[in-house]
Amino acid sequence: MSGLVLSVRDLTITTPHGVDLVRRAHFEVGARELVLIIGPSGSGKTSIINTLCGLIDERDGEWKIEGTLSYGERVVDLSTSRSDMCGLVFQGNALFDDLSAGENVKIAADHAPKSAHHYDAGPIMSLLADIRPEQPIASCSGGQKQRIAIARTLIAGHPILILDEPNSGLDIISSRRLAGIIKDICTERGTPVLIAAHHVDDLLPLADKVLLLDTRSRTVRQVAPDMGAIERAMKGLDIEGEVALSAAESGAPAPEASAWRRSMRGGHPLRWFARYFAEYFWVLCASPFMLAYLGLGGAILGFVSMWFGFNYHSFGGYLKSILHDETLAGIGFVQTTISVPLIASILVVARNSAVICADLGNRTLSAQLPAMRNLAIPGLRYLVVSIFVANTLSLSLLTVAALATASWAALQTWQVFFPDQPMEFWQENYFRRLIEAGPALYAQLGWVGAKIALSSLLGSGAAILIGLRPKLSVVSINNAIAKAIVIGVSLTLLSHAFFAILQFWR
Repeated sequence: MSGLVLSVRDLTITTPHGVDLVRRAHFEVGARELVLIIGPSGSGKTSIINTLCGLIDERDGEWKIEGTLSYGERVVDLSTSRSDMCGLVFQGNALFDDLSAGENVKIAADHAPKSAHHYDAGPIMSLLADIRPEQPIASCSGGQKQRIAIARTLIAGHPILILDEPNSGLDIISSRRLAGIIKDICTERGTPVLIAAHHVDDLLPLADKVLLLDTRSRTVRQVAPDMGAIERAMKGLDIEGEVALSAAESGAPAPEASAWRRSMRGGHPLRWFARYFAEYFWVLCASPFMLAYLGLGGAILGFVSMWFGFNYHSFGGYLKSILHDETLAGIGFVQTTISVPLIASILVVARNSAVICADLGNRTLSAQLPAMRNLAIPGLRYLVVSIFVANTLSLSLLTVAALATASWAALQTWQVFFPDQPMEFWQENYFRRLIEAGPALYAQLGWVGAKIALSSLLGSGAAILIGLRPKLSVVSINNAIAKAIVIGVSLTLLSHAFFAILQFWR
C-alpha cells in the first residue's frame, strides 16, 4: 500500500446554477504526501473535497460532475458513482455533541469495515492523549475537538484523509502542532493527505506539494510550497461572491490508554440504533418534565370538564341531581374518546415537533449528517426510525397518563359537588357508556388509537422534513421550529376531526 497514489483525472464540477468551478482538472497525491489545496474564498475548494468524498448535496439542484478518481486498483467514475475512498474531517469538526468523546470514536469503529480494524493505534492514541473518553464534547477545547474528529475519521478506515480548514479557529502554536500530528500520521500510516486551507502559514513548512485552484482558468495547478510564490500566484485571482499541550508537557496525568483502545474496537452497529432510540424516547416521552407537562394538562381538562359540565348543565336547577348519572356518563365518555386524546395529541405534537426539529436542525447546521454518511453510519435511518417509533409510543403512553390524571381530577371535582355520594356511584357511571358498549368498546378504542397514530406520524414526519432542510444559521433553526409546531398541530387537528366524523357518523 505504501506506493499507492491518489489520482484525479479530468475533474469537472458545475454547480446547479451552471457555474463551472473546475474544468478537466488533474492532480495527484502520493503516499506519505501532505498536499495543500488553496484558492480564494468561495472558489470551490469545499466542493472539490465534497466531490472526492461523495458528499455533494443534491438538494439545491443537480450538479454536473465528470472525471475519475483512482487509488491503487480502485477507479471511481465520478459522473456515475459517489466515491467512498476518502475520509473527511469537516470544517467545524461535525462531532456528535450528544455523544461523549469516546462514543464519537466508538460509533466510527462499530461501523468501519472489518479490514479497517487492523491498524497501528499509535498515531491515533497520540491524538487523544489528553482527552478522557467520557468527556462531553461541549467541554473539549477547539484543538481537542479537532483531534477527536481526525481520530474518528482515521478509525473509519478510509485509505485517504482529507481535511477542510483544520487550522481555522486555532492559535499559531496549536495550529503548528496540529500540522505536525497530521504529517506524522501521513508518514507513519503511508496515507495520502489532502488539506483544503485558507491560511497556510502554519501548514506550509510540512507540505510536500501545494495545489492552487485557479479561478480564471478554472483548473488546478501546482505552485511552489513557498509563501512568496503562493502570494504571487494568488495575486490577481478574483472571485465573487488548539491542539492542547500533550499530557507530558502539561504535567497532567494521561488517561488510561485501555479505555481508548476499547473505544477503537469494533462492535455490533445496531447498538447505536438502540442508543438513539433510548435517547429520543427519554426526551420525547419519559423525562419528568414531559410527564409533569401531560399530567398537568390532563388534570386541568378533568377539572374543567366536570366543573362546567355540572355548573352549566343545560337543564340546571332541580334537574341537575335527577340527570346526575347521565351527565356523569356523558362527561366520562367524551373525555375518554374525544377531549383527552385531542388535548394530549396537541400538547405532545407541539412540544415534540419543536424538540425533533431543533435536534435535526442542529445536526444539519453542524454537518453531523454528512459526517455520518462519510463514516458509513446509517445515521438518517437510525434517527428517523427512532423518532417515528419513540414519538408514537410517547403519544400513546402519554395519552393513557393524561386519561388517568383527567379521571382523577374529574373525581376530585365531582366530590366537591356531591360530597355525600358514594365513590361507587362515580365508578359505575363515569365509565358506564364505555362498559355498556360491550364489543363495540374495541371499535371506540380503535378510533382513539387511529387518531393518535396518525397525529404522531404526520407530526413527526413534518418535523423531520422541516428539520432536515438546509440550515444557514441558528435563526433558520428557530424559524423551522416555529413552522414545525404550527404544521404539526394543524395536522393533528385535521386528523382528529377526520376520525371523529368517521367515528360518530350515522
